[in-house]
This record gives sequence, structure tokens and C-alpha cells, in this order.
Amino acid sequence: MSFDEMTQKVKTMGESIFTAKLHSTGTEKVHAITLGGHQSTTACPPPMLKDHPGSTSPHHLFLASIGACVNLVFEIAMKSAHIDPIDIQSEIIGHYETDDATAMSRFTTIEIATTVTVEKGVKEDRLEKLFEVAHANCPIGNCLIGSCIKLVTDLKVVYK
Repeated sequence: MSFDEMTQKVKTMGESIFTAKLHSTGTEKVHAITLGGHQSTTACPPPMLKDHPGSTSPHHLFLASIGACVNLVFEIAMKSAHIDPIDIQSEIIGHYETDDATAMSRFTTIEIATTVTVEKGVKEDRLEKLFEVAHANCPIGNCLIGSCIKLVTDLKVVYK
């Protein structure tokens, strides 16, 4: 079954489809990625990033997808609670280990430290509850449930 046939089959079943396309660039270990048909970049293994400016790695894409998901769900939750954020910023840190004996590598912990800036008067405990909702309802982060990766989130509130 072709990619287009699979896509059409899923669409008729009422499911959502998200796509990414990859293809080699002619440079060893460097692949072009098109995300959702809109954005393009190249990806390579982390040790090669210094030789390919503007590229990213699967590791960075993985961290960014989880961080973006938590932030977007948090923003949606705040809007539903009639809170208008002035700014939302996050730093995502992935703790990565390689077993020297087997050469197997994996993330062990992903930390998302988010800072939200809001108007004075918004209750911090309310924002913390909405952030917990975001952590619990992020579909990308929920893929980690039952895996070897621990997702840790932290919220800092700044008033303006």
C-alpha cells in the first residue's frame, strides 16, 4: 500500500494524520526532513552538527516535540481558564546515557523548565494546576508513560 493510500484510508476512519518526510541529501548521515509539509531542515547525528550549520538532530527534535506539546497544551488550558499569558518560555534538558559495554544509548530523564509571564493578580496555584493538566494531557509526553524515560516539569511564574 502506498503512502497516499494509507493516508486516505486513515482519513476515512476519522483519525488525524501527522506527516514527516525524510530523504537522503547525498551527504552521508545527513537527511532532509519536511515536517507537516511546511518546514524543512536537515538532520544528522549530534557529533556531526558542528559540520552542518543549520541542521538539527533526532535528539533535539524529540526534546522540542515534548516541550512544544506541554507548552501548547498549557497555553490552551490557560486560555480556557480566561488567563492571557504575556509570554511562555521553556528550557528542555534531556539526560542521555550510553552504555559503554553495549553501546546502547537512551534518554533517561527529560526536564522541562517553563517560565510563564502573566499580569499581576493571577493566582500562582491556579497556574500550577493548569500546568499539571498540561503535563498530564500532552499526547507526546504521554507516549513516555511506561517507558524508561522520566518526564519532569517545573513552572516558574513571573508577574508583569
